[in-house]
Amino acid sequence: MPRRERARLLLRGLAKLIAVIVVAGLVGVGLGIGLSELTGDDEPAGPAGQATTAPTPSTTSTSAAPAQATTIAPTTTTTTTPRPAAAQGAGDDIEVTVGAAVLRLASTPSGKARNRARLGVSVTVRNRGSRRLVLPRPSLLAARQRVPTNPAADERGSRLGPIAAGQTRRATLQFETAGAVTEQLTTQRKARVLIGGRSWAITVTPGPAVSRSGGAQSGTTAAP
Repeated sequence: MPRRERARLLLRGLAKLIAVIVVAGLVGVGLGIGLSELTGDDEPAGPAGQATTAPTPSTTSTSAAPAQATTIAPTTTTTTTPRPAAAQGAGDDIEVTVGAAVLRLASTPSGKARNRARLGVSVTVRNRGSRRLVLPRPSLLAARQRVPTNPAADERGSRLGPIAAGQTRRATLQFETAGAVTEQLTTQRKARVLIGGRSWAITVTPGPAVSRSGGAQSGTTAAP
């Protein structure tokens, strides 16, 4: 074969080889782009050399709930003060009706100087219980003081004495008063009498003065 023909065939073969290589390269580039689009991220990559730090999830600190306080209910202590032994049970078994309360002032100079007086209180007491009652000595309550009945006037009709079951006793209680007690009786004209552990209100009425020779009522004595 002539040399010129051989050179032309060689060039033609080389051109075909180059064309095949170019086509193969273009096909490779196309496949690479396609695979990149299928598997690549949608977000653009950061700048070169800059490390991408994944965000650190925030940690929420939950504090423990406070312990509930335990409330202890206070203990209530009830103290009962008994009534005096002499009056226990008597107040529930008696029925008292208070009548007139007459105050008679002293007429002597010494009695007037000490503000002496005598108070007579009419009472009716009925024993509603089933047993015999012996009541303690009645008292007058006035000016924050307790004045018992006058022992010197404990005659018939002026003291209560024992009361049988179902019986009623009437008496005019005699009280000797002085000072602040007489002052309250003359100014306020009110007081209370204590009988059988209970007290009853009285309204005081002024009466004639006590004479030297004695009182106008039975069972009374002259004030000194």
